[in-house]
Amino acid sequence: MLKTQRNQSPDNSIAQLSLPELRQKWAEYWGMEPHARIGRGLLEKSLEFKLREASGGGLSAEQQRRLDHLITTYKRNPKNFNEGSSELKPGVRLVKNYKGEHHSVLVCADGFEYREKRYGSLSEIATVITGTRWNGWVFFGLKKRGASS
Repeated sequence: MLKTQRNQSPDNSIAQLSLPELRQKWAEYWGMEPHARIGRGLLEKSLEFKLREASGGGLSAEQQRRLDHLITTYKRNPKNFNEGSSELKPGVRLVKNYKGEHHSVLVCADGFEYREKRYGSLSEIATVITGTRWNGWVFFGLKKRGASS
């Protein structure tokens, strides 16, 4: 655990670490090297969390489930985080102009809504719009053609 001087919180000692020291300490606590694009702020906050966790604090069950999913995704393909988020949150609205017509899709917890009808995937909606089979993520510009997921 990080050593702190009297009356000095772990947060202060974390902030005083150089970036290489912070990355090394982060790797010790998380058991893997941090992604090259993780900035100092996130490294500090996640290391602070690990220290809280070691002292008995922690995440809710839902937070732990989401974190486990992100870790699994990162371990499977660290480059995935360079490509942007592959998850859409409910309430997000996707907009696409196709052949001069405006199309709007609402992301829902259990799928997607397009023209007051529910669909299970963006590919279904892209097929309805174009009349041909499409990868919905590519059609709506969420993923580049040929990009790995």
